[in-house]
Amino acid sequence: MLAESCSQVFTIVCDNCQVKDITVQGQGQLIGLELVCVSGEEEVPALGELCDVTAEHYVRFPTANPHSVQQKTLTIRNNTHLELTFHWQIMQPNLQTLLPGEIPDPAHIQYHLANDDVFYVSPASGLLTPLQDHEFLLTYQPQQLMDYHRVCHLVVRDVPELPREDEPLDTAPKVNDVIVMEIEVKGLTQAYQVLLEPYSIHIPGEVFIGTTIRRSFKMWNNSRSRIAFHWERSGDCHIMEVEPPAGEIEMNECFDLELVLTGGRPGAVISRLLCHVQHHHQPVTLVIQVTFKGPQVSVTVPSLDLGLMQLGDQTQATMVLTNTTHLEAFWSLGPEKAERTDSLESGKAERTDSLESGKAERTDSLESGKAERTYSHHTQITVQPCKGVLPPLASCSVDILFRPLFCQHFDTVLELAVENGQGCHLSVQADVHSPQVCLLTCDLVFSEIYVGIPARGSITLINQTLLPAHYTWTMLQGQQASLCSASFTPSSGTLGPNAKKDVTVAFTAYTDMELSAVAALCEVTGMKDPLVLRFFSTAQRLNVSYSLPRDCPGLEAEDPAVSLVLDFGDNVLLKRPITKQLVMTNHTAIPAPFTLEAEYFTGHAPSPPAGQSQQRGLHVRKPLHPVQAKKVEDKAQEGFVSGLLAHGKGAAFFVHPDCGILGAFETQTIDITSFTNMWGEYRDQLICKVGDLQPKLIPIQMTVMGCPLYFQMIGPQPDRQNQGPIIRFGTHVSGGDTVSRSLRLNNTSPYDIRMDWESYNVDQEDRKLLDVVVAYGDAFPLKDVDGNEVVGGGAMSNDTPPTWDRSHTPSTEGTSSSLKSKSDLEEEKEEEGSVHSASPQKRLFSVFIRPHEGNASDYPYCITPQQINVPAGGSSTIHVSFTPLTLSELTSNAACVSFALGFMSLDSKVSSCIPGKVQRAQGQDLEPLRLDLQASVRPAVLSVQMEEEEECLEFCAVASDLIQGEPHNEMVQRKCSVTRTFQLKNSTEMPLSFRLSTQPPFSVLQPRGCAETAGCSSPSHSLPPGENQLLLLQPRHNKQVKVAFHSSLSMLAYLRQSAEEVPPNVSLVTNESGERKLRFRQTLSVHYNNNSLQTVPLCAHLSLPTVSLSCDSLDFGTCYVGQTLVKEVHLSNRGGSSSYWRVIIDSGEEEEGSEFRVTPDCGVLKPLEYPVSSSTQPLQISFTASKEREFQATAVVKGFLGEPPLSLHVQGRGSFDQRFVSLLTDI
Repeated sequence: MLAESCSQVFTIVCDNCQVKDITVQGQGQLIGLELVCVSGEEEVPALGELCDVTAEHYVRFPTANPHSVQQKTLTIRNNTHLELTFHWQIMQPNLQTLLPGEIPDPAHIQYHLANDDVFYVSPASGLLTPLQDHEFLLTYQPQQLMDYHRVCHLVVRDVPELPREDEPLDTAPKVNDVIVMEIEVKGLTQAYQVLLEPYSIHIPGEVFIGTTIRRSFKMWNNSRSRIAFHWERSGDCHIMEVEPPAGEIEMNECFDLELVLTGGRPGAVISRLLCHVQHHHQPVTLVIQVTFKGPQVSVTVPSLDLGLMQLGDQTQATMVLTNTTHLEAFWSLGPEKAERTDSLESGKAERTDSLESGKAERTDSLESGKAERTYSHHTQITVQPCKGVLPPLASCSVDILFRPLFCQHFDTVLELAVENGQGCHLSVQADVHSPQVCLLTCDLVFSEIYVGIPARGSITLINQTLLPAHYTWTMLQGQQASLCSASFTPSSGTLGPNAKKDVTVAFTAYTDMELSAVAALCEVTGMKDPLVLRFFSTAQRLNVSYSLPRDCPGLEAEDPAVSLVLDFGDNVLLKRPITKQLVMTNHTAIPAPFTLEAEYFTGHAPSPPAGQSQQRGLHVRKPLHPVQAKKVEDKAQEGFVSGLLAHGKGAAFFVHPDCGILGAFETQTIDITSFTNMWGEYRDQLICKVGDLQPKLIPIQMTVMGCPLYFQMIGPQPDRQNQGPIIRFGTHVSGGDTVSRSLRLNNTSPYDIRMDWESYNVDQEDRKLLDVVVAYGDAFPLKDVDGNEVVGGGAMSNDTPPTWDRSHTPSTEGTSSSLKSKSDLEEEKEEEGSVHSASPQKRLFSVFIRPHEGNASDYPYCITPQQINVPAGGSSTIHVSFTPLTLSELTSNAACVSFALGFMSLDSKVSSCIPGKVQRAQGQDLEPLRLDLQASVRPAVLSVQMEEEEECLEFCAVASDLIQGEPHNEMVQRKCSVTRTFQLKNSTEMPLSFRLSTQPPFSVLQPRGCAETAGCSSPSHSLPPGENQLLLLQPRHNKQVKVAFHSSLSMLAYLRQSAEEVPPNVSLVTNESGERKLRFRQTLSVHYNNNSLQTVPLCAHLSLPTVSLSCDSLDFGTCYVGQTLVKEVHLSNRGGSSSYWRVIIDSGEEEEGSEFRVTPDCGVLKPLEYPVSSSTQPLQISFTASKEREFQATAVVKGFLGEPPLSLHVQGRGSFDQRFVSLLTDI
């Protein structure tokens, strides 16, 4: 049937010959079904999602749980006028991967029915009424945890097929079922989400058995559908259940549950209670943790100590059992099930650590007691009652009876058992003993014992039982008992149970023989045999050793006794105390007195004057300031050292302590301190006497370096004794006068010292390394006042040294310390005689090699006298002079660096050598006293400091300042001066004398300490002259110098002179802008007193006016006769000075000079630095024609300050033609 209208005419022929035509009309329609909506909206597949290739519509269900139901409503509209019979088919999807725009292949499309009922539509079949909407319910009910994908086919039944063209119309059409709509459906499945809050229940503390406790918790349903649950119940030993045990929970809701617990027996329980959820693959678990406890019975005492017992006695003790819970307790008390045997093997060690002398009595016969140890402990202990029932919180008494069977340390454990509860254990102890005492050692050996000195030892008495034992020590016995004695502390006493007693034994030997046949007895009450203590000893006599400290560098490890030397060093600094230590060790317990003293260089502490200590005690002084206390302490130390060195030997060894008692086993450290006031190589011996031993002689050696002389100006230099001061003569002018300095030398030694001075100049470019000095005889022989060598001067030194007084050295003041008594002189004579007899023969030639530091020279430094004798304890004076060098013109300055060496010699034989005791070097063999000399020689030069760091001192003057008054009326000429200042600084270290001079137009004013302001002054004001005046400028000082520049109108005459007539120091300068200046150059001369000259450039500029016109010609053209025309020109000043000007009109004809006029005809133009209105003047030029003809004139501008004249050419013509009448005047 076609989907169009059609008609057919049927003719009916009746029997009555009537014919009737009947027309049948009909309209064909196609099936038209429309999916209106799917539960409000229709979803679209996601991008890239695999879908059915033939489905027109897509429906997606939200995620669901297994066995849950989800539904969507489908609204389908029948757009035809026919009733349609339908039914639904659920098919498998046809899935093909297609590109965009690709048509699926019909050959691969297959139709397979779904084999499950996850998706179904209701109604599943029926009749679709025409032109109405029909609702269908699409249900999704998953069965398993998987994703479902189906296609719902809407099939219309009995749909006729369209006839073929060649088929007659009266043929009945074929009918078939047709799929009119395909809807693709998808659904996801998710497991049930059930949550317990909390997921575990932990009950703190302990819960009594038989007591029911409840705990609340929540069960959340986070699934997408309602759930049904059921809790299991545990009741094997403990009852665990949940109330309510079953129920249903809606989606996203919780259910309040309660856990019920009842304990059956004590102990910790960790269990899991299961909850089964319908259609859920695994149960939900609730973890439960709880601890149950039963009845508890406690004992009043944790252990039972029955104490010390003797064999055959029995004892009984009572204790209380208490039920501390609210439950009834069934208890029993008795030995443990696994009763531990009393291991006597553990006590075997205690019974066998005895002395061999008492072995038979202290060993328990293990064979005889073996049968006794087989008895169990319960045969010796009885419990009454041994079991019972305790009501809640009740108590009862239990008696324990102990009957020992043998000597032992009884130790057992009774177990208190409680049915379904917690009991405890009770320790029971008892000691069964008999008295037994022994010595820890039976021999007492004194390895270190000394004759007559008691030696102490210690022995130990041990009570091996818990019973008290009384002991007593008796007298010594043996063959050698008369050669010694012994005492015991304590001599008697009582030993407590298992106690140890230390007994001190004082043993004294009266001989150095070996003692071995001596013993002491100790009787113990209750023991058959006494204890025996034997003595062994060999006494020693006094033994003392000497050594140096371990850190001493002179001690050799191989044989300390051989290398025992008190070496103070080879480079001991003069006057610096050096302390060495000697260690005396008493290796015995015998105390002994000792004394120590140096053999020759003795040093005894000076004793204070009689009564001085008493006077100090009478005066009570206030506490001294720390500085004052330090000074007092230093003064006391200085007096102490002076007293030690008062014997005049140059050195002293002070021993502290020098006497005393060396105690038993004592090690005393003796300090030997060396004090010196003279150089030399010293040798001596330390005499050590201890008790009755032979004296010990210990060698002493010391080499002292340094200088006992010092300069008064710097005082003593403890660290640099051979280094004198640095004499700085400062900076002097080249070729100046000689400068001299006086230096005072002090001698702190006990001997006269002769000084020989030599001066050396230091040359920085000198490459010499060594000096070789060859001397014949004495390197520094004795000389007279004139500097000549004294023949036989050495013989004079063999005589007795004279008694020096103040007259020997003119510069010596108060040197009375060098005076000596007769006894001292006699002693020196004896020493000199011995020295002279033993002194070595003098050397004929001497060669000395020393580092080269300078060249010997007496210029520019000189020391006088070159040989001087500094008395012992006195002083002398030397003079150092400096003569400045004369520098050449090429040398800017010169540093004079030199040094002087003072070589020391000793004229007395006693002071130079004492055989075996001291040897002193002198002359070239001894380090000299050094005196550094420094000075600087510079030329006379002053530093010129100007205000603006200019190369020359510049002056600026203005020519207009030379005219005073109104212009062109009362102008008065005057002179003007401009002053400038600069600083002359003496940067040298010497004063400079000089004079200042210069040439006109400059002059030097009186120098002052401060600058004056520059300005002009009238001729009546006179400036103080400063030339040819001698000035003195101290080092590092400056002086202000004022210089004036004098200007006058006469200087303008240079402008009219030719270049040959102008002086060379005067010139006319014109800059780019046309400004003119007169420049004057000159110099300021500085004349020094050493005839040297220094110049300072001077430069002055006199500014001149420079005028100009705006134009050089002016044409008025043709003008009406009698009418005045005015034009304007500008007169400008570009110079640095004002211009006094005047305008003169020159027409060439006297009678026609009135046609042109200039207004104004004179004035003043300010310099260009002023405002433009002041430096520019407008000039009005007027023209009045008197006749009908041409007029010409020249206006000349002239100045009074050397300005070149300016000319302005003007012209005009007169006419009576009225056309030239001008209504406005030209400007």
